[in-house]
Amino acid sequence: MVTIIQDTDNISYRFLKAENIVPVDDAFHGDINLIDVEWWYFDGIFNNEYSVHLGVRTYHLKNSGFIESRINIYKKGKVEVEATKKDFFSNFNISYDSPDLEINGKPIIKFDKEYYKKTGKWRYQVSLKINDNEVDLIFVGTTQGWKIETSETCWTVALPKAKVTGEIRFKGKTITVEGVGYHDHNWGYSATTIFTNIGWFWGRVNGDTLTITWAKTMITPERGDLLAIVNQDSDNKKEYYSINPTNISFSAKKFIKKNRQSVPTEFNLQIINAISDDDILVNADINMKTVYLQHSRIFTAHYFRYHVKADGKISLGSKTESLDDKTQIMEFLSFK
Repeated sequence: MVTIIQDTDNISYRFLKAENIVPVDDAFHGDINLIDVEWWYFDGIFNNEYSVHLGVRTYHLKNSGFIESRINIYKKGKVEVEATKKDFFSNFNISYDSPDLEINGKPIIKFDKEYYKKTGKWRYQVSLKINDNEVDLIFVGTTQGWKIETSETCWTVALPKAKVTGEIRFKGKTITVEGVGYHDHNWGYSATTIFTNIGWFWGRVNGDTLTITWAKTMITPERGDLLAIVNQDSDNKKEYYSINPTNISFSAKKFIKKNRQSVPTEFNLQIINAISDDDILVNADINMKTVYLQHSRIFTAHYFRYHVKADGKISLGSKTESLDDKTQIMEFLSFK
């Protein structure tokens, strides 16, 4: 059920509630009869000042098109590696039943079905090599995944928070890494998305055991989505809570000019006295300041990936966690 809510700025936000997922929700969804864009996104923030983004994106019409793989490696938020590779869509082997992807016969994303059957937890091996840059990482979910589906676009967040271990290789060195990761999967996008949307902000904030995945989408100046899903680490009870947009505040300030775009560098995210379906009180007040900002293009769209430092608090029921200058990753996509 989708509820339309009018805020004080006369912007209509839909209340989109998260739903439970199964492995098929993270599998390939593409409609091979239409121009289709679909992608899988992984990132990790490690304990040794490194972080990564790994992505596979498909663009196709019927069985023609291409896939783009990407490796980004950062140190203290600064770009160390920015590598991409394109392959024909016909070289892409995918499953409609589970998140298993191969390119040219090599597994890129492999979902551990046996581990899922035994434990109920989501475990992935992500292995990707582009030129002399290579990652081999294991992501194991520490909290419950969810999805949000609309008639326009769909979003599965299989790993709102994960433990990540493995190796990264670049510039002739191999580095063992461990840290906190994230994975989502988007589908239902097409070439017309550029013309029917303004863009979006997205990010997540990790506390010790509480995580907020948030987004502000701008469909038109009068209509959009304001989302915040709060997860808690737990094996024994419900682990995520959908927040009504009437209880969410997101603001951006301190704009700079970058690549002819006006880009904000500081952000505030608040959840204000939200009562969940389980009558749990949720509050948050998070300030985020940009450490480094990376720009790239997706066709004509401007894409900005941020490394930010976050301060503030997240409260769920009687539990409150403080953030103290903790590194997070977020993004800003502008179609205009």
